Amino acid sequence: MNKFFRNIVARFKAYFSNPLNDINKIEEKLSDLKQQMQEIANMPNKVQAIVKLFQVISPIQDAGGFKQTIFSLQEKNYGQLNSIISALEVLQRHFGNAGRSAYGMNRTKVGEEVTAAKVFLGNVFGIWTFTAEYFLQEEDRMKTETREDISKDPAKPVTNWYCINDYQCAGFVGSHVEGILEQVNILMQAV
Repeated sequence: MNKFFRNIVARFKAYFSNPLNDINKIEEKLSDLKQQMQEIANMPNKVQAIVKLFQVISPIQDAGGFKQTIFSLQEKNYGQLNSIISALEVLQRHFGNAGRSAYGMNRTKVGEEVTAAKVFLGNVFGIWTFTAEYFLQEEDRMKTETREDISKDPAKPVTNWYCINDYQCAGFVGSHVEGILEQVNILMQAV
């Protein structure tokens, strides 16, 4: 069969196949992802939460995320799947931005287990870069190190722990968790 007819057959199959089947195939993964993101959001220690976020995201990133589903849906899309594809693409960006990076916070390699010893934090407000493991061990000391130089209220100076836990980690975790949950909810409504 020549290329022209194969293309017509492929378009015919794509037109008549139900795109929701592609979403149904990933429904369990989406449900698990939602549950894990909710658990991470509720963790009070955001240094631990960022490590957990990387532990959840890294295997998804390693597996390619939802690239296959996006590709399959794009072949069946004539405008009716734009919001679903867009939600999946936003998830892909979260997986890339909160995934493994040789020079980022999560410095693990593909397939490697993410631990607090392999997550690097700091380089904020003059705090040196160390592992999450280091910051967790030094939490009590860092809670006593006040930072009048960056406090908006001199009567209530912030601490070095605040800079790492509440500023760096909470901001990063919050933006990714909220963004992922928003997209997962869009996709689960489509099912």
